[in-house]
Amino acid sequence: MRVLFTPFPATTHVNTQVPLAWALRSAGHDVRMATQPDVLDDILDAGLTAVPIGEALDVAARMNPDGPAATDGPEAEPEQQDDEEEWLDVLDIGETNARKLTYDHLQGVLTTWTHVVHQNTNPRPVIAELADFARSWKPDLVIWDTMYYAGGVAAMASGAAHARLLFGLDLMGWARQHYRAHLARRPPELRDDPLEEWLGPVLRSYGRTFTEEAVLGQWTIDPLPASLRLPVDRPFTPVRYVPFNGQSPFPEWLREPPARPRVCLTLGRSFREIVGGDPASVQALLEAVAALDIEVIATLDTGQLGSLPRVPDNVRVVDFVPLDLLLPTCAAIVHHGGSGTVATALAHGVPQIMVPTRMWCNIPKARRVEELGAGLHRQAGKFTADELRAMVVRVLEDPSFARNAARLREESLAAPAPADLVPVLERLTAAHRTDHR
Repeated sequence: MRVLFTPFPATTHVNTQVPLAWALRSAGHDVRMATQPDVLDDILDAGLTAVPIGEALDVAARMNPDGPAATDGPEAEPEQQDDEEEWLDVLDIGETNARKLTYDHLQGVLTTWTHVVHQNTNPRPVIAELADFARSWKPDLVIWDTMYYAGGVAAMASGAAHARLLFGLDLMGWARQHYRAHLARRPPELRDDPLEEWLGPVLRSYGRTFTEEAVLGQWTIDPLPASLRLPVDRPFTPVRYVPFNGQSPFPEWLREPPARPRVCLTLGRSFREIVGGDPASVQALLEAVAALDIEVIATLDTGQLGSLPRVPDNVRVVDFVPLDLLLPTCAAIVHHGGSGTVATALAHGVPQIMVPTRMWCNIPKARRVEELGAGLHRQAGKFTADELRAMVVRVLEDPSFARNAARLREESLAAPAPADLVPVLERLTAAHRTDHR
């Protein structure tokens, strides 16, 4: 069968889709990956067929038209911080407490995300070009990124079966589950759905009607362990998370076992790619680990190091090292809470110290890892070096964190590998495809 992958145009989102794309390709299926030019090199480096769609998104520039914020500079004024927190109360989709998901809250969140985020990151010309390609190539199955609704529209326009591949927690599924329950209790004339108002006219231009599958797919592919999964009442199929970090040369220094506990410190790539800065102060993170009797491997580039007075003696700085190679040698990881980083740490059973922002599911995901006893977290910008140091010490000295991380690894390994998912996808595609050629 023909399978079209449509990742959000950011490297980490492409990397999440590569293992499943190769599983299908290795099983003999025709696989193509279509998205905007920002990540075409990443797709080609992975050995997959890349289909360029539209113009580059340059999402960091869209999110920060005045340039990236400096994370190691002066703190924002209290009034500015208050304004940002008040705005995030509307924009933040990461509320997972069902009691707080009132109609007013969800109406504000979904309206804001639709008009501020989704419409800007799914431009109408890109949707049109992707739909035209799908109607021409006629995929049997479209697997689309949970942030890239253009893929869902292309699937519905072409009659393909289609599924979302999650990048983190299913926040949209959780929000829509509660929102639709609220809408059902309202008079028909007061059931204004911002996502339907946006996607409905787009789908009608292809002779299709808006349904919930335009937002959530016909089913969902979820790579997180079951313990972290939100109880969304929609069809889903689990898959084992297989880390992929692009080209992965093995560093020579990794061949020697560490003489002291090794801790990885990383702020990932997705935040800089999408927001244009770092979620936490690099200087504060390094100060926190400087006095500890540990070996720290910090994945920092020259831009992140530029404003630092010095690097502590116990810190080895590397511009990039694949976490899939590094983490099996680590006793803990300090990071920003990004979905790929969390999932890779879970896959290797490594305890986590997270400093997340209110970006997508970073905070609720970090909170859940802590509740499961596999790590600790503090919100970025709301911790001191001393507090973070105490968290690192606690995770390293308390063996329960390692035990709980190992338990989550076993849970992750119990899910079907991408290759094992292929026959499941074949059956689901046959059942859901509407264009029966």
